[in-house]
Amino acid sequence: MTRKQILTFFAMGLGILAVAMDITAINVAIPAIEKSFKTDVQTIQWLVNGYILSFGVLMVTFGRLADIFGRKKIFFAGLFVFGLSSLAGALSTSAGMIIAARVTQGVGGAMLWPCIIGILYSTVSENQKSIAGGVLMGIAGLGNAAGPLVGGVLTEFASWRWVLFVNVPICIIAGIITYLEVDEQVVGEEKSSVDYLGIITISVSLVALLYALNLSPTWGWASYKTISLLVVFVVVMVLFLFIETREDDGLIPKDVMGNFQFMIAGTIMFTYIPGFFAILLYVTQYLEKFLNYSPIQAGAVLVPMLVFFSGTSAMSSRIYNKLGAKLTIFIGMVLSTLGVVCVILFGFGSGFYGLIPGYILAGIGLGFAIPAITTAGVSAVSESRGSLAGGIIYMFQLVGGAFGLAVATTIFTDLAKNDLLSRLRDSSLSLSNADISEIINFIVGSGSSKAILDSLGQQKYETVFAHIKHAYITGVSGGLIFTSILSSIGALLAILFIKDKVIQSKKI
Repeated sequence: MTRKQILTFFAMGLGILAVAMDITAINVAIPAIEKSFKTDVQTIQWLVNGYILSFGVLMVTFGRLADIFGRKKIFFAGLFVFGLSSLAGALSTSAGMIIAARVTQGVGGAMLWPCIIGILYSTVSENQKSIAGGVLMGIAGLGNAAGPLVGGVLTEFASWRWVLFVNVPICIIAGIITYLEVDEQVVGEEKSSVDYLGIITISVSLVALLYALNLSPTWGWASYKTISLLVVFVVVMVLFLFIETREDDGLIPKDVMGNFQFMIAGTIMFTYIPGFFAILLYVTQYLEKFLNYSPIQAGAVLVPMLVFFSGTSAMSSRIYNKLGAKLTIFIGMVLSTLGVVCVILFGFGSGFYGLIPGYILAGIGLGFAIPAITTAGVSAVSESRGSLAGGIIYMFQLVGGAFGLAVATTIFTDLAKNDLLSRLRDSSLSLSNADISEIINFIVGSGSSKAILDSLGQQKYETVFAHIKHAYITGVSGGLIFTSILSSIGALLAILFIKDKVIQSKKI
């Protein structure tokens, strides 16, 4: 690689690192932020939900705008928005202010991510695209792995504010290198117009969908709120598709929307990612609730999976170029599915050491599959659509994760409650409705084991806690089995429909 390519990869890598690390680092800091502003978990959860909403909703829009106005320009704007909102969040004086800063951070992330993908893939030759994908996902995996540890260390030894402050110098350094070394790319979209109606309709549709998926475990799938939002999603998405089919050069042009190889890559990503999201959430909660791990310790347990994900991604280009997209994606998805199965079978009985085999398999599988899916998708369209394609693929990832996690949470909640109530009913324990409600809240919510201990007393608590643990494992296993089935469907789609060599479209 040339000096300019290396510096371009370094600058884009800093952008990836800031976005990826920020997604996981803030989770560790949430309890401290909640305490600092004297607010509740229902309010402060929007530090995560607000970020994901703005990030996921605007990804496609900024991908298209980057292809029209220039990736370097939008990348600079994204660095400015991301860095400034990080600074605002770090200096926040209220819960509302930091939530607003996080939503704005999501906007910055949505500007950065598709530009990074477009710049990286267009910087290299056709046979080096898998290298770009591997580096992209390798750094993202490293950022995700470092996030909980960096966030935990900064929160414990400095302040939660430093979790946000750290983004500022990263953005400044990335901006300087990009200004000096990264060329603006002429991608052939200068005469395209901005599809404002398409932007509005897809944004409203995705806000409704992601909002419904995020809160459906709390509201319930049969709630009028959930149903209403899903109806809004479907109606406005149909309107968006109607608008786009009538436009020759809409937000998602016909040559992208009608590209089967691209859409199948996005569908496979949708089916694949829920298992990763579920492990990050539920296994971490298991370690904290039942093995008394601190947030830093629980985050450290994830490191083997994320390190193998990062390491495998970095060298996945050789595998991709040798085996082709079809087998690389299929093998990765199978390995990850086996990893989830190992977590179900061995992880909950043996704690950290029982989780390691499953985590390693899942991490290797992620390193195979995610870069390969991204490369297969972006390579399926013309280079002038690179940023848009990258944005859409990542949108599939976010929506798939939200959908899979929402369904898995419903399965987890129902199975855990039913198992717990059945075991308590068959026991000789006499518990009040208030006690049972507190126990269920501990399993599926943010309840405290100390509150249960204070209510029941030590002797009864030990017996009940064994039932609680069994119910939690039953629920989590059911949710993880669902994600494994979904991933298996994606692996089947890969082996049936992914082509190893995609004929490139003509540049527009």
